[in-house]
Amino acid sequence: DGLMYSIKISEKDCTGCGVCVSVCPGKMGNKALKMVEKQKKIGIDFDKYKIINPLPKTTIKGVALEKPLFAFSGACAGCGETPYIKLLTQIFGEKLVIANATGCSSIYGGSTPSTPYSIPWANSLFEDNAEFALGIHISYEQKRERIKHIMESAIESVDNETKELFKNWLENINDFNITNKIKKELSTKLLPNELRDLLDYVPARTVWAIGGDGWAYDIGYGGLDHVLHSNENVKVLVLDTEVYSNTGGKSTKKGAVAEFANFGKKTIKKDLFKIASCIPNCYVASISLGANMMQAIKAFNEAEAHNGPAIIIAYSPCIEHGIKTGMSTSSIEEKLAVECGYTILMRHDKETTIDSKEPDFSKYESFLDNEVRFNALKIKDKDLAKELLEDQKENAMKRFEYYKRISKK
Repeated sequence: DGLMYSIKISEKDCTGCGVCVSVCPGKMGNKALKMVEKQKKIGIDFDKYKIINPLPKTTIKGVALEKPLFAFSGACAGCGETPYIKLLTQIFGEKLVIANATGCSSIYGGSTPSTPYSIPWANSLFEDNAEFALGIHISYEQKRERIKHIMESAIESVDNETKELFKNWLENINDFNITNKIKKELSTKLLPNELRDLLDYVPARTVWAIGGDGWAYDIGYGGLDHVLHSNENVKVLVLDTEVYSNTGGKSTKKGAVAEFANFGKKTIKKDLFKIASCIPNCYVASISLGANMMQAIKAFNEAEAHNGPAIIIAYSPCIEHGIKTGMSTSSIEEKLAVECGYTILMRHDKETTIDSKEPDFSKYESFLDNEVRFNALKIKDKDLAKELLEDQKENAMKRFEYYKRISKK
């Protein structure tokens, strides 16, 4: 009661990709949105609107009503990676600290002099982003241990209001909302100088390492493996385009034409989910936003709540896939990938749970035919394409049967 819902578009920043139109539902076969020629200039003062969210951030509507802290990135129109980052910032907000590997996500994430982020973000080398994130996490932990020591030592020598704030912080040390409020209140108090220097570390933070498949599957894999085995609370988001723009290899599917595989990839894709699920106390999830938004939201929340390392592998359509229906249908492509068994929606925390329905593998070939990366081989060598793409489908079927066999019934 007393609230209104509206969607406001920044015409200056719209890329015209059309994903909003393809995703948004409608009635009687008509879409709720449609792309039209701009008739007049629309001036919107975004700052004058106060955003109130009465819904929980564990729901699609509740997340959608949160202001993104990642906006207007300058990525390719219809990019499949950016919706996952936007979602991450909507769920965790100002609690979030991001360590970003070099690659597409670092280019649209840190295009000087502007940045799409309004939270702490730093770019690492291509190969060491997981270790970089671990270092940030450990530095936060050490500084907060120092804060704890100072508060415990000084609690009897401060005024009563400050004493209550200290007690509240010590009792809720890992709660961001409480500790962030305490930070604001402490900034007006008379404090030991050393504590005042550490005020930025009073709020509880969560550190996420973000990067593409080139980083996670290949050049940064050694560091990723190290961090996932560390048992530290570092979280990882892999934006898996399978294209390997810089390195070419382990995450590309068999038969796909890519750099370093110009006559089709000859081997199957590295199974990062299977590898990570063998690591003790590691949470693992495979998500595809267009296929199941609720499962993606659930995976992010479970990864954050997990006491230990967590990795989410996010299927991300890319302009280099050559989707014949265009990048405006990238979200639909994510749905089709799951329906035909090309990728599987799963979560693992001691046990594996499959979240997607039994795939219809009869749709597999039409899915591949809709992407130039697979069609290109048919033009170069029809017989080789037939052999490799049939092998890819067979591998997909075997992979699903494997996870079905080990999954929680």
